[in-house]
Amino acid sequence: MTKIIDNFLDKSYFDNLQKLVLSNDFSWFFQNTVNINQKKDDLYFYLTHLLYTNNKPHSNFFVLFEPLLSKINYEKLIRVKLNLYPKTEKFRINAPHIDFNYENKGFLFYFNTCNSKTILHDKQVDCIENRGVYFDPTKPHSSSSCTNAQARFSLNVNYI
Repeated sequence: MTKIIDNFLDKSYFDNLQKLVLSNDFSWFFQNTVNINQKKDDLYFYLTHLLYTNNKPHSNFFVLFEPLLSKINYEKLIRVKLNLYPKTEKFRINAPHIDFNYENKGFLFYFNTCNSKTILHDKQVDCIENRGVYFDPTKPHSSSSCTNAQARFSLNVNYI
């Protein structure tokens, strides 16, 4: 069951998070593939910033995201990851994948508006800033690039 909530965060908090994530001072880390299903000759990459994994914060920035995460009503976090998908000349849909091969829930949050989409098992979701999306990460889904902004900036949360 996919659930979309626009204006997920209050404007002031959203503006502060957006300013941080899109700033020149925020650290991003190179990933040479988007997921394990990407073809070997596909040179597309993306950047990530892992906020939480292995039952503990992985970044000093994690604390700044706790008010956002508290709105999700999770019992246990599995992974919290920021994603930066660079602009491409032609729109591309990345290979479908599942996040983990065990029962969990998913939440996506978009920091900017662009012509990127998330392709889920039951619908396509447009990338609109301050939009939250609850989805089933155990079913194949795909991210995509954008062609009308420098990059797509999003947050991916897996939880129980």
